[in-house]
Amino acid sequence: MHATGCIRWVITLVAIASAQEARAFPAFARKYGMACSACHVAWPIFNQQGQNFRDNGYQFRLGKDDPVTVRPEFIPVSLRTTVGYQFTRTTNQPAGTSDAPFPVVTRTGGIPAPSVDVLTGGTIATDLSFLLVISGFNPTDGLATVESAWARLDRIAGTDWLNLRVGKFELDQPASSHRAITLLYNYAAYSAKLPGSAVAFDMAENQLGLELDGHSSRSTTRYALSLVSANGDPGSTGAFSSPLLYGHVQQAFELGSTIVPWIRVGALGAVGWWPTEIATFTTTTPGTALVAPRPSGFRTRPALLRTTSRPVAQTVSIPGTGTNLKQYYRAGAELSWLLGYPSTPLFFTVAYIYGRENAGLASGTAPDGSDLSASANHFNSGFAELDWSTPARSGCATTSSSRRAPRWRCTSRGTWTGTGASTR
Repeated sequence: MHATGCIRWVITLVAIASAQEARAFPAFARKYGMACSACHVAWPIFNQQGQNFRDNGYQFRLGKDDPVTVRPEFIPVSLRTTVGYQFTRTTNQPAGTSDAPFPVVTRTGGIPAPSVDVLTGGTIATDLSFLLVISGFNPTDGLATVESAWARLDRIAGTDWLNLRVGKFELDQPASSHRAITLLYNYAAYSAKLPGSAVAFDMAENQLGLELDGHSSRSTTRYALSLVSANGDPGSTGAFSSPLLYGHVQQAFELGSTIVPWIRVGALGAVGWWPTEIATFTTTTPGTALVAPRPSGFRTRPALLRTTSRPVAQTVSIPGTGTNLKQYYRAGAELSWLLGYPSTPLFFTVAYIYGRENAGLASGTAPDGSDLSASANHFNSGFAELDWSTPARSGCATTSSSRRAPRWRCTSRGTWTGTGASTR
């Protein structure tokens, strides 16, 4: 048995100024003529109406959802970026040498370099919704990727309990990793991974597949069941490559109290199958050699990189040939609650995630010298987050002027992970 762990705390202070409406998908605010506070306690935190609007497929069902009812000048496109200050403290980071490692604590803060998301979404027709998100454009690499691209059939058979989404989407989570307060720092607990593991699945990444979900009339009770090909999939044989079955349920309670007005509990679970064997072929390419410099009269010729007759063999994996699939698991629970007046509450979220992988999915040697491939391996992770937003000019952004009033959002999040192995 061995175990390691680390704890990370992030404190973020973000200005939510006149562009606040643009950060809560302003296309929806423009379409319906509402302030962002109609759906958000403070972006990205939904109130119950916001959760219900999202679960309905971006529909209020008040006669303005169909695109033909929208003004011709309306364009359903939004931009998102974030500026602010961020401080991060991380424990148990390796330092020293591989022969004598020792843990250190890192502390760093500053203004993170901003990135930009481009979003378009809404309804194509009544009960047919979509979302497309192009993310990136950060100064580090300047690359942009398709973060989300999906279509959804809403109210199948006329009931809120049956909706089908197909494409690339975010798994239903205790707290959205793609609607975090900044574009640069997400929930590390979702990305916890065992040392030496071959499983590339990351719960924080958007997945390719389909999702069946449903909810009550106000989304106080909701569920989501997804079948996806796990991200990082090397390609396995079968009708669904490297399949992962994921489920999440939530139950919210609206208490009507100004002290604790709202509480929500939830649970999640997943089982996946990852290939451990994959067919390969060997190809050869002309080799290269560095010819050492040699004297030539009074000068020394420079070293040259020359092609040699000796070929170099390369082993290449054949996509789609993965076999001998082994199982891995995720399970977790969550608790969220509001404390204080609903327009400016303290918002608490606590989540726990357990992961387990069967023997044969990891390789290498544990710190105690045991073979990681010979035993099942597991990890524990979680996070605790506290959010608070200062009031707008009138305490709640309900008018055009108050919607432009400066606000500040403060977030403190702690994440912890621990790994271990056992022969059980």
